[in-house]
Amino acid sequence: MKFFQNVSLLLLSSLSAVPASLFAAADTADPVIVTATRAATPGSEVGSAVSVITSQQIEQRQYRTLADALRGMPGLRVVQAGGPGQQTSVFMRGTSSSHSLVLIDGVDAADPGNPSRAVDFSNLLLENVERIEIVRGPQSTLYGSNAIGGVINIITRQGEGEPSGSLIMEAGNHSTANQYLNVQGAGSVLDYSLGLTHMKTNGDSVTPERLREGKDAEADGSRNYSASSRLGIRLSDTLKLNLFGRYTDAESEYDPEVGPFDPANFAFFTAEDDDARLKSRQYFLRSEAVAVLLDGRWDMTVAASYTHYDRKTANDRDDPSRTLEQVRYFGEALDLSVENDFYLSESHTLTLGAGSKKEDLDVDGFREFPSPPFSPFVISETTEADARTNYAWFQDQFNFASGVFGTLGIRIDDHEDFSAETTWRTTAGYRHEPTDTRITASIGTGFRAPSLFELHGFSPNNFGSAYSGNPDLDPETSIGWDVGIQQALYAGRLTLGATYFENEIDDMIQLVTDASFNQTSANVDAVQIRGVETSLDAELTQRARLRINYTVQDIDQDDESADTEVVRRPQHQGSLDIDYRISNTLDGYLGIDYIGPRKDIILAWDSAETIDVKSYTTANATLAWRPARDWRLFGRVNNLTDEHYEPADGFQALGRWVVVGAQLSF
Repeated sequence: MKFFQNVSLLLLSSLSAVPASLFAAADTADPVIVTATRAATPGSEVGSAVSVITSQQIEQRQYRTLADALRGMPGLRVVQAGGPGQQTSVFMRGTSSSHSLVLIDGVDAADPGNPSRAVDFSNLLLENVERIEIVRGPQSTLYGSNAIGGVINIITRQGEGEPSGSLIMEAGNHSTANQYLNVQGAGSVLDYSLGLTHMKTNGDSVTPERLREGKDAEADGSRNYSASSRLGIRLSDTLKLNLFGRYTDAESEYDPEVGPFDPANFAFFTAEDDDARLKSRQYFLRSEAVAVLLDGRWDMTVAASYTHYDRKTANDRDDPSRTLEQVRYFGEALDLSVENDFYLSESHTLTLGAGSKKEDLDVDGFREFPSPPFSPFVISETTEADARTNYAWFQDQFNFASGVFGTLGIRIDDHEDFSAETTWRTTAGYRHEPTDTRITASIGTGFRAPSLFELHGFSPNNFGSAYSGNPDLDPETSIGWDVGIQQALYAGRLTLGATYFENEIDDMIQLVTDASFNQTSANVDAVQIRGVETSLDAELTQRARLRINYTVQDIDQDDESADTEVVRRPQHQGSLDIDYRISNTLDGYLGIDYIGPRKDIILAWDSAETIDVKSYTTANATLAWRPARDWRLFGRVNNLTDEHYEPADGFQALGRWVVVGAQLSF
């Protein structure tokens, strides 16, 4: 860590000492941000902490999954339990994995079939993606439940111009074979874009050698078929229909969390298992009608969004000492909404919205764990539940000629299982153009509604105890604020930024166990999170750009006797990225990510214990050559130094992964 910090400080000090005369005028284009206000807003007029990943960065850095793109972003920790296709969670600003709301073209990607309703990022690919917007801090006022830590919004490409497309073929070690096809175009009435992806790799064992019981490693591979589409139909000058769709069919091999019983230590091993698989089918659909009324002073959007998850775990018993598992998780959601944007003047935009969302959950199956000298331990899954939430929100967005800008909003969510939840949020900022200085601040509340499983789940076992949901749960609630400053220097070629944030979360939902080993969910804890996000963005030359960010955060848990400590969220983390145009036809990228020491959870026979885990640093590199206008040859190396590490304790990350490929544009 000291080396990484010293390098960062050296770069900061050396860049600040460079004479301004060595820098030419920089590109001062102001990116447009949608997620922070639900309306297209210049980035310089947004009071929230926002990061954007562009399609150009996705292409140059050869990101293939959403998890790849999010690693190294300020305030985000990505935890993948093994290699490609394995369970992947994202922790934003120290909050839990269920506190980040993920949108895909306006569709909430949360899985109602997941016990915590958290998003598994492992199968979210980046075909047809135009950009990714990340807004940090509580955002429930605009987006409702789960947005305590922030929002990640995936926006796909809108077709434009003459029909065009590209075909990509890739191959690499670990028997990797990937194919990608994108087509897009637009006419006077229709615009369209379509992305098709197939990814397949044998991967490596997710089980570290120390937990294999002396057995040889057994590769845990994955495959993924995905399709993403966007269609626009312009019915008139004032009315347009937009249709969005995304489908994923994925399968990954995994090793069970527990294997044969060890009588000497009265505990289970983590074991290799060559036939354990997780199969997942999911699709997201959205249709919307956008009307421009009153000569452009009123925009109305009426939308319907549908989410469908169907996941199955399948693990036959190939050995008497192994786990037998057959569980199906089904979740779906239907969301109907209307949004009205009123452009009252150049300085005020009012937004009024309302909607109704219905979620369904159905889980059935069983897990049978061998436990000599006892009889097998069998957990059954028998849960079926649904719930409806009605909601409405209001926001005033203002922007004055003096350089002051901001928002003020309020929202009510009425969940049928508990009383209505009211959230509010306000942001403010000031831009001093002569010095190109931006100061921003925000404060707001957030909440996470208990999942259907936490409310109504039922998982009995053959030893006479059970997990039973708690219908009396209250939502998790939070209040968070931040203040930031961004300073551009040397004609915009160097930008420094720092943001201080705090977030207090109350009524945290945790698993509790009684003396008879019955379990339920309860509001038992509160945490306070505070930290600082720092960033540097420097155009070193016309061909080289450097980006550095470093996050320091501290998490205090009120109830030190709580069953579960805050885990997998390091106090220190950072990244360094260099994009370099070597020549007009050759470009490269180097990315270094540092994750500091942290606590993690290790499963024992009768309790969940925490351990201290050491830090690790990884590096990724890419190179691309364009020998002709329509051809691009490229390669990438993930985990360049072949670092051996466990992002989650007991789950080994993939070693050095080399992939080469070719792209044909047409």
